[in-house]
Amino acid sequence: MSEPRVELVRSWRGTPPRERQETRRRQLLEAGLEVFGSEGFRAATVGRICREAALTNRYFYEHFSDREAALRAVYDGLVEEAFQRVAETLRGGDGPLEARVMAAVDTYLSFSMEDPRRPRVISVESVGVNPAMEAHRRGVRHRMADLFAQEYRRSVRAGTAVDRPFDKQALALVGAANELVIDWVLSDRSRTREELSEDMAGVFVPVLRERRTS
Repeated sequence: MSEPRVELVRSWRGTPPRERQETRRRQLLEAGLEVFGSEGFRAATVGRICREAALTNRYFYEHFSDREAALRAVYDGLVEEAFQRVAETLRGGDGPLEARVMAAVDTYLSFSMEDPRRPRVISVESVGVNPAMEAHRRGVRHRMADLFAQEYRRSVRAGTAVDRPFDKQALALVGAANELVIDWVLSDRSRTREELSEDMAGVFVPVLRERRTS
């Protein structure tokens, strides 16, 4: 009867291979944020990302098939962090519907403006990369709109908002907010978060107030 096969996992200087892989992936994602967010997707190359990460090209292909895949990974990481922050703000919110929604909008603005590379990757460099990425981006916009639609339905259940469909209006508001952020990224970085928030309030608040029951 043969002995059971034992897999030997070698460590390098005491670090297991899986941990080293995870460390390299984080390095590549951080480098991707810097290159895509500062120089742009079109200017980015695999070699440029690897130089920024201080890794050889073979480690890039250990994690990503091409630069499009790397961009999507950076994009997804940023989007998930933004969703978590916005959802947490909505969960902890109180007061009128428009106050709760604007608090969430301010949370997203803070996330974006504390590191301008983030909105550049999310709203500028990810545009037009390929059809799959466009479909993915559309899904993200719908997901963000659904957060606001859920908040609206919470007000309907509480009797403070009229019971009418809001999904399409929420999607339109997300699109408007995205365009204002793009404008800030590309042309008007001198504007403060408070000024940009005021612009967004001019879009969001009238729509939300019009649907309040009191």
